[in-house]
Formats: sequence, structure tokens, C-alpha cells
Amino acid sequence: MTKKKLIIIAGISVGVLAVGGTIFFNRERLFFAKKIQDQTVASVSPTPKEERVIWDDPAGFSFQYPKGLSMDKHDEDTENYAHVELTSPEHKGKLIVWAKDTTATTIGGWLKNEKSLKDAVSVDTVLEKNEGKKIIVKGEVVRQITATLDEDILVMVETELNDEVFWQQVNDTVVSTFTFATNVKEDESAAAATNEAPPAAADEEESIE
Repeated sequence: MTKKKLIIIAGISVGVLAVGGTIFFNRERLFFAKKIQDQTVASVSPTPKEERVIWDDPAGFSFQYPKGLSMDKHDEDTENYAHVELTSPEHKGKLIVWAKDTTATTIGGWLKNEKSLKDAVSVDTVLEKNEGKKIIVKGEVVRQITATLDEDILVMVETELNDEVFWQQVNDTVVSTFTFATNVKEDESAAAATNEAPPAAADEEESIE
């Protein structure tokens, strides 16, 4: 084989390799570009909104909870104003909302005298607008309690965190949407008072005369 032919063959080989490398590089670049684009789209896609059910309790409060949970009003309980229990067929644990009589005048005073919670860890919080306590009770099953006073009634959201991630989310939904009827009435009265028109100046002059 002559030197000229070797040069021609070498040139063809280099050209083929260059074209093949370019095609491969472009395919890889397009692949990774599409992958990044797909990840970006996934990251900005809105999370499906959780379907919720509204519970309006005769004891004077309301809250929302995730659809799919079972609700037991415990009508057999004649000692408490409210005993509302939420359970799940798939997640072990439960959440109970209590409303019961108390002689305490402050939520801090109630917690101080509650012997069953003497070893619990607590921090200040609010339940809607009411001053409250968030309490963690350790044991075989960790319980989280959010407690407050609504006039002379003790109200508690008590959650058993067997399946901690799931029930913590349920607890947060109930607590964040909790509303007292007394607060709603106060807000409505304040809004009505703000919207009242002042008496006309002519009427004031006539009354002075």
C-alpha cells in the first residue's frame, strides 16, 4: 500500500471518528438537557391540594381534617362537651378533640395542677387566638397535646403519634384550622361596629339645641 493511500485512509478514519464523536456528544447533551428540563418541570409542578372535611361541633368550635379519616363523635360520652376521635384504616394512631369542664382560670394554672402531665415537656402556643400550651408526653406511644381555655371550658387536641409523620400532619391541619365560635362572634361584632356610620352633624346640632 502506497503512502498516499495510507494518508487518504487515515484522513477518512479521522473524519468518521470526528463525525461519530460529534453525534454522540450531541445525543448526550440533548439527553441531559431533557433530563434537567424534566426535573425542573417536576419541581415546579403544584402539589395536589389535600381534600379536607370541615367539622362544626355543637360545643362551639370547628376545624378541618384530611378526607379519608374516620370520625367518631362518641355520643355515649355524657361527661364531656366534646369527644371527637379521628382514626385511619391505614395508619396506627389517633387524634381526639376534647372539650370538658375545668376550674382553672388560666391554661398555665391548669397544666400546673394536672398531675398526669407533671413530667411532660411543654411550651407556650396558641389555639386560634387563645393562649395555650403545647405538651409532649413521652411513653410507649408519644402523645402531643395542644390545650387552651375557651371561657371556662378546657379544649384539647390530643394526638397519638404511632405513625409520627402521618399523624403529625393531621395534628397540624386540625390545629391550624381550629376556630372558636366565641372568637368568630367577637370578630363579627367588631367588624359591624367599625362599619357603623357616625351620626350626622345636623342631628348633633339639633340635640345640642
